[in-house]
Amino acid sequence: MTKAVIASRKPFLVELQAGRAYSWCACGRSARQPFCDGSHAGTGIEPVRFKSDADGEAVLCGCKRTGRVPFCDGAHNALVEKYEEAGADEIQASASIQVTPRSGGSTGKSLLDGGCYVCTIDPESMPRRGNVRLGPVINAGDGARSLSQWFMLVEPGESDALGFPGSEVVLFLPAGELELTISGRAFHVGPETGVFVASGEAFRVANRGAASLRLLFTVCPQCPEPVWTNAMPDNFDSAIPARAFGVDPSKREPMADRFYQVLNGEENGSREVTQFIGEVPRSRAAAHRHLYEEAIMILTGEGFMWTEAARAAVQPGDIIFLPRKQIHSLECTSAAGMRLMGAFYPSGSPAVNY
Repeated sequence: MTKAVIASRKPFLVELQAGRAYSWCACGRSARQPFCDGSHAGTGIEPVRFKSDADGEAVLCGCKRTGRVPFCDGAHNALVEKYEEAGADEIQASASIQVTPRSGGSTGKSLLDGGCYVCTIDPESMPRRGNVRLGPVINAGDGARSLSQWFMLVEPGESDALGFPGSEVVLFLPAGELELTISGRAFHVGPETGVFVASGEAFRVANRGAASLRLLFTVCPQCPEPVWTNAMPDNFDSAIPARAFGVDPSKREPMADRFYQVLNGEENGSREVTQFIGEVPRSRAAAHRHLYEEAIMILTGEGFMWTEAARAAVQPGDIIFLPRKQIHSLECTSAAGMRLMGAFYPSGSPAVNY
C-alpha cells in the first residue's frame, strides 16, 4: 500500500456541523485539505468518514500521522527536530514593540492583545483566613469564559476546609511540601506536583514547615467564590483513588526539541482540565493559536509573552492568561531554558496548536 504523504506540517482549523457526514483525507493527496477529493484512488488508502457530534470548530490532522483520526494529536511535532520558531520576518515586524509594564509597578497585570495578560502576584493584597491568603488571579472579570484560577499563600499551620461547588479543582504546588486532605483522604504533596479534586469534594491544606508555600488552583467550570467550612465532608470519590501526580521523566512526551508531561487529565479523572509541565529551550516560538483557554505559570527561566502588537516580560511565579484562539508566542531568553505549568479547558493534548 502507498504511504500517506504529509499534506501540511500544521493541522487545519475547520467548522463542523452536527450530524453532517465528512470524509477526511488520509492519503495526503487531496487538493481540498483536510477533506477528500478522490485523489486516493489507486493508493489503497481510504478516506475516513465521520460525523460531528456538535456544531463548532475542530482541528483536523494535516500530517496524516495522528493517532486520533481525524483530529490532530500533535504528531506533527515529531516530524521535525526543532520546534517551529519565529522567522526573520516575524521578528523584524515586532522589533519596535515595547514591553508593557505591570499595572502596579512590580506587581499587577500587563494587558496584551485580545484579553491576554501576564500577572505578577501580590499575596499581601489578598484576604487572609487563618494561616492562608487566597485570591483570584483569573476569573470572569478578566475575560475568562470557562476556567478560573486562584492563588493561595499557605503559612505554617492548617487551613479550614474549602471547596468550589459544582467544579473540578486542579491544584499545583511549585515548590516545598504540604499535606492535603481531600474529603477525608490524606495525601502528601511534594514540589511540582498536581492534585485533582473532584466536583463536590472539599480540601484542606496543612503546612508543617517554617516557610510559607505558594499554591495555585485551576477551577472549572468557573466558581465565583470558594465555600469554607470547619467540618471536612466525608465524600471522597473512591473511584478515583490516585490524586497527586509529580514529575516523572519516564512520562515526558517530546514536541521536537521541547517536552511536556501531563500531570492531570482525562486519564486520571479530570474531565474538564488538562494540567501539564512543559520544558522550553532558549527560543521564540512561531506565533500560533489554541482552541482551548489556558493559564500558564512560569516555574523557571525568563523571557517574554508576545501577542499581535504587544509583549510582556515573564519570570518565575508569573501567571499568563491566554483566551481561546488568541495568537501568541512565548519566548525564553534564559540559556538554561524555561519550565512552566499549564492548565487548559477543554481537556486534551498540550501538543495541539494551529
